[in-house]
Amino acid sequence: MVVRPSSWLPLGVLGLLVALTWWLDQLVQPGGTRGDATKRHDPDLIVENFSARKFGEDGRTLYTLVARKMVHYPDDDSAQLERIGFEAYEPRQPRVSIASDRGRLLEGGDKVWFEGNVVLVREADGKYEASRLTTDRLLVLPDSGVARTSSPVLLENPSARVEASWLELNNQARTLQLDKVRATYRPRR
Repeated sequence: MVVRPSSWLPLGVLGLLVALTWWLDQLVQPGGTRGDATKRHDPDLIVENFSARKFGEDGRTLYTLVARKMVHYPDDDSAQLERIGFEAYEPRQPRVSIASDRGRLLEGGDKVWFEGNVVLVREADGKYEASRLTTDRLLVLPDSGVARTSSPVLLENPSARVEASWLELNNQARTLQLDKVRATYRPRR
Protein backbone atom coordinates (compact mmCIF):
# COMPACT_ATOMS: atom_id res chain seq x y z
CA MET A 1 0.00 0.00 0.00
CA VAL A 2 1.36 3.33 -1.03
CA VAL A 3 0.31 6.51 0.79
CA ARG A 4 0.38 9.52 -1.38
CA PRO A 5 0.98 13.02 0.02
CA SER A 6 -2.10 14.23 -1.83
CA SER A 7 -4.33 12.06 0.41
CA TRP A 8 -3.03 13.91 3.49
CA LEU A 9 -3.86 17.30 2.00
CA PRO A 10 -7.58 17.31 2.97
CA LEU A 11 -6.71 16.29 6.56
CA GLY A 12 -4.05 19.03 6.76
CA VAL A 13 -6.51 21.66 5.50
CA LEU A 14 -9.14 20.43 7.97
CA GLY A 15 -6.63 20.62 10.86
CA LEU A 16 -5.62 24.14 9.80
CA LEU A 17 -9.29 25.22 9.74
CA VAL A 18 -9.86 23.79 13.24
CA ALA A 19 -6.80 25.65 14.60
CA LEU A 20 -7.85 28.90 12.88
CA THR A 21 -11.41 28.60 14.25
CA TRP A 22 -10.11 28.06 17.80
CA TRP A 23 -7.73 31.06 17.50
CA LEU A 24 -10.50 33.36 16.21
CA ASP A 25 -12.82 32.22 19.02
CA GLN A 26 -10.18 33.17 21.60
CA LEU A 27 -9.80 36.63 20.05
CA VAL A 28 -13.52 37.48 20.26
CA GLN A 29 -14.13 36.24 23.81
CA PRO A 30 -15.07 39.00 26.34
CA GLY A 31 -12.08 40.36 28.32
CA GLY A 32 -13.21 38.95 31.69
CA THR A 33 -13.13 35.34 30.49
CA ARG A 34 -9.51 35.51 29.36
CA GLY A 35 -8.09 36.23 32.81
CA ASP A 36 -6.64 39.67 32.03
CA ALA A 37 -6.11 41.18 35.50
CA THR A 38 -5.76 44.74 34.17
CA LYS A 39 -9.41 44.71 33.06
CA ARG A 40 -10.81 43.54 36.41
CA HIS A 41 -11.65 45.69 39.43
CA ASP A 42 -9.50 43.78 41.94
CA PRO A 43 -7.84 45.47 44.94
CA ASP A 44 -4.07 45.67 45.02
CA LEU A 45 -3.79 47.21 48.50
CA ILE A 46 -5.79 46.96 51.74
CA VAL A 47 -4.80 49.15 54.69
CA GLU A 48 -6.28 48.98 58.19
CA ASN A 49 -6.19 52.22 60.22
CA PHE A 50 -5.30 54.30 57.16
CA SER A 51 -3.89 57.80 57.72
CA ALA A 52 -2.62 60.36 55.20
CA ARG A 53 -1.49 63.99 55.48
CA LYS A 54 -0.83 66.66 52.90
CA PHE A 55 1.80 69.25 53.70
CA GLY A 56 2.22 72.75 52.31
CA GLU A 57 5.46 74.13 50.93
CA ASP A 58 6.23 75.55 54.39
CA GLY A 59 5.90 72.08 55.96
CA ARG A 60 2.61 72.79 57.75
CA THR A 61 -0.20 70.24 57.56
CA LEU A 62 -2.90 71.33 55.11
CA TYR A 63 -5.27 68.43 55.72
CA THR A 64 -5.47 64.91 57.11
CA LEU A 65 -7.54 61.94 56.01
CA VAL A 66 -8.06 58.88 58.19
CA ALA A 67 -10.15 55.74 57.71
CA ARG A 68 -10.67 52.52 59.59
CA LYS A 69 -10.02 50.65 56.33
CA MET A 70 -8.88 51.63 52.83
CA VAL A 71 -9.08 49.31 49.80
CA HIS A 72 -7.25 50.57 46.66
CA TYR A 73 -8.11 49.52 43.09
CA PRO A 74 -5.37 50.03 40.46
CA ASP A 75 -7.58 49.84 37.34
CA ASP A 76 -9.16 53.27 38.03
CA ASP A 77 -6.88 54.49 40.85
CA SER A 78 -9.82 54.65 43.26
CA ALA A 79 -10.11 53.57 46.88
CA GLN A 80 -13.04 52.56 49.08
CA LEU A 81 -12.95 53.89 52.63
CA GLU A 82 -14.72 52.85 55.85
CA ARG A 83 -15.32 55.22 58.81
CA ILE A 84 -13.69 58.31 57.35
CA GLY A 85 -12.39 61.39 59.12
CA PHE A 86 -11.04 64.49 57.39
CA GLU A 87 -9.63 67.74 58.81
CA ALA A 88 -8.58 70.83 56.84
CA TYR A 89 -6.15 73.34 58.33
CA GLU A 90 -6.16 76.13 55.77
CA PRO A 91 -4.14 79.23 56.68
CA ARG A 92 -6.26 82.04 58.17
CA GLN A 93 -9.41 79.89 58.00
CA PRO A 94 -11.33 78.07 60.73
CA ARG A 95 -10.67 74.35 60.92
CA VAL A 96 -13.16 72.15 59.07
CA SER A 97 -13.69 68.50 59.97
CA ILE A 98 -15.80 65.94 58.12
CA ALA A 99 -16.82 62.42 59.15
CA SER A 100 -18.92 59.74 57.45
CA ASP A 101 -19.62 56.01 57.46
CA ARG A 102 -17.90 55.31 54.14
CA GLY A 103 -16.55 56.98 51.04
CA ARG A 104 -14.29 56.89 48.02
CA LEU A 105 -11.03 58.47 46.93
CA LEU A 106 -11.06 59.35 43.24
CA GLU A 107 -8.43 60.67 40.84
CA GLY A 108 -5.56 59.78 43.16
CA GLY A 109 -7.15 61.57 46.12
CA ASP A 110 -7.97 64.84 44.33
CA LYS A 111 -11.66 64.13 45.02
CA VAL A 112 -13.11 62.56 48.16
CA TRP A 113 -16.72 61.33 48.31
CA PHE A 114 -18.18 61.07 51.81
CA GLU A 115 -21.29 58.88 52.03
CA GLY A 116 -23.62 57.84 54.81
CA ASN A 117 -24.25 60.04 57.87
CA VAL A 118 -21.98 62.85 56.69
CA VAL A 119 -21.24 65.49 59.34
CA LEU A 120 -19.20 68.62 58.55
CA VAL A 121 -18.18 70.89 61.43
CA ARG A 122 -16.67 74.33 60.83
CA GLU A 123 -15.10 75.87 63.94
CA ALA A 124 -15.95 79.39 65.06
CA ASP A 125 -13.72 82.32 64.29
CA GLY A 126 -13.87 86.02 65.17
CA LYS A 127 -16.62 86.68 62.64
CA TYR A 128 -18.73 83.50 62.45
CA GLU A 129 -20.16 81.01 64.92
CA ALA A 130 -19.31 77.32 64.79
CA SER A 131 -21.56 75.46 62.34
CA ARG A 132 -22.60 71.84 61.85
CA LEU A 133 -23.80 70.50 58.50
CA THR A 134 -25.39 67.08 57.97
CA THR A 135 -26.23 65.32 54.70
CA ASP A 136 -26.02 61.84 53.18
CA ARG A 137 -23.36 62.56 50.47
CA LEU A 138 -20.66 65.17 50.07
CA LEU A 139 -17.96 65.63 47.43
CA VAL A 140 -14.81 67.37 48.71
CA LEU A 141 -12.02 68.84 46.61
CA PRO A 142 -9.37 69.15 49.34
CA ASP A 143 -6.81 71.22 47.43
CA SER A 144 -9.32 73.94 46.55
CA GLY A 145 -11.28 73.84 49.85
CA VAL A 146 -14.58 73.14 48.06
CA ALA A 147 -17.38 70.85 49.27
CA ARG A 148 -20.63 70.24 47.40
CA THR A 149 -23.68 68.01 47.39
CA SER A 150 -26.90 67.71 45.44
CA SER A 151 -28.52 65.97 48.41
CA PRO A 152 -30.62 67.76 51.05
CA VAL A 153 -28.59 69.44 53.80
CA LEU A 154 -29.22 70.70 57.31
CA LEU A 155 -26.97 73.50 58.54
CA GLU A 156 -27.14 74.48 62.21
CA ASN A 157 -25.38 76.95 64.47
CA PRO A 158 -26.44 78.73 67.67
CA SER A 159 -28.24 81.47 65.70
CA ALA A 160 -29.77 79.60 62.77
CA ARG A 161 -31.20 76.41 61.36
CA VAL A 162 -31.09 76.13 57.58
CA GLU A 163 -32.48 73.38 55.34
CA ALA A 164 -31.59 73.34 51.63
CA SER A 165 -31.88 71.03 48.64
CA TRP A 166 -28.16 71.34 47.72
CA LEU A 167 -25.02 73.14 48.79
CA GLU A 168 -21.64 74.35 47.61
CA LEU A 169 -19.15 75.56 50.21
CA ASN A 170 -15.85 77.23 49.38
CA ASN A 171 -13.80 77.51 52.57
CA GLN A 172 -10.99 79.51 50.93
CA ALA A 173 -13.34 82.13 49.44
CA ARG A 174 -15.63 81.90 52.50
CA THR A 175 -18.74 81.49 50.35
CA LEU A 176 -21.78 79.27 50.77
CA GLN A 177 -24.35 78.66 48.05
CA LEU A 178 -27.67 76.99 48.85
CA ASP A 179 -30.81 76.23 46.86
CA LYS A 180 -34.47 75.96 47.95
CA VAL A 181 -33.66 77.30 51.38
CA ARG A 182 -35.84 77.18 54.45
CA ALA A 183 -34.26 78.97 57.41
CA THR A 184 -34.97 79.96 60.98
CA TYR A 185 -32.83 82.75 62.39
CA ARG A 186 -32.46 83.61 66.09
CA PRO A 187 -30.78 86.99 66.63
CA ARG A 188 -28.01 87.19 69.21
CA ARG A 189 -28.80 88.99 72.44
